[in-house]
Amino acid sequence: MRASYAVGVDVGGTRIAAGLVERKGRIVKEARALTPKNGPFAIADSIIDLIEEVSGGIQRSELAGIGIGLPAQIDFAKQTIEFCTNLPLAGVDVRSLVMSRVKHDVVLDNDGHCAGIGESRFGAAKGVRDFVMVTLGTGVGGALFLSGEPYRGARGLGGEIGHMVVRLDGPQCPCGGYGHLEAYLGRPALAARGREAARSFAARTLRELAGGDPDAVTAEHVVEAAKRGDENAREILYEAGHVLGQALVGIVNLLNPKAIVVGGGIGESAPLVIEQASKVIAEEALAGRRDVTIVRAALGNDAGVLGAAALAFDEHDSREALHR
Repeated sequence: MRASYAVGVDVGGTRIAAGLVERKGRIVKEARALTPKNGPFAIADSIIDLIEEVSGGIQRSELAGIGIGLPAQIDFAKQTIEFCTNLPLAGVDVRSLVMSRVKHDVVLDNDGHCAGIGESRFGAAKGVRDFVMVTLGTGVGGALFLSGEPYRGARGLGGEIGHMVVRLDGPQCPCGGYGHLEAYLGRPALAARGREAARSFAARTLRELAGGDPDAVTAEHVVEAAKRGDENAREILYEAGHVLGQALVGIVNLLNPKAIVVGGGIGESAPLVIEQASKVIAEEALAGRRDVTIVRAALGNDAGVLGAAALAFDEHDSREALHR
């Protein structure tokens, strides 16, 4: 039977979103929650609660399954979490924990892959066979789409754009490495730069947004202060965009993509970052710069949910085909 719905779950370092999705990409019902900070089982419980909330009242035969995007490196064939920078999920059997409660098939993938699938099927990359997805949020994620398919690598661990080395002598990344893109563009990195700037007299708007307390500055304060013309905040985003552009120059030269889609909470709210990255590509990339277009994601916070649901539909349809 061709199931009508799937549940997509997008797990981030800050929040978890879930949606009941139709095959054509319409979200029928959605729910969100802050990502728990008290361990992996609390995260699994929150995922399960959201799945049950959005799928309540749907007949079992109508639901293709559940797709879950995680900010982690996932062995796609084994469905195991190999590495996870911003959440304590490495080695945790999230798939079994969820399946034991919801009694539906579950498929896991990296959240950047899910966002890319969402934009490919329903958003800014629809009809584009070769593109790169970059997500800027708590961490920096991404995905590579080559010849119309997501490129996951030998075991599904590929596409970790946020952990490309962009500065050999750069600051420490949350993953433990040094000079990675995430060390410049993740929320913690932008917030740290903002707190440093807010301690100076010049960054008055930034300090005011944080209630006068420089130590309370967040990445969102930096973005808002930049929109209000705070030069210190604008400089932070300008430098972040420059670093992003340098990383993307290498990707353009290596892969010759048709498009680069930038999403995530920071990516969608800070156009200055994309503008500066585009400028660096135009100035420094080789001939492929003439082929590539840099665009903002079209699906907003729904990209990961829609992509995860599309993955669940694909897995369901593949199983059904095998049984015919």
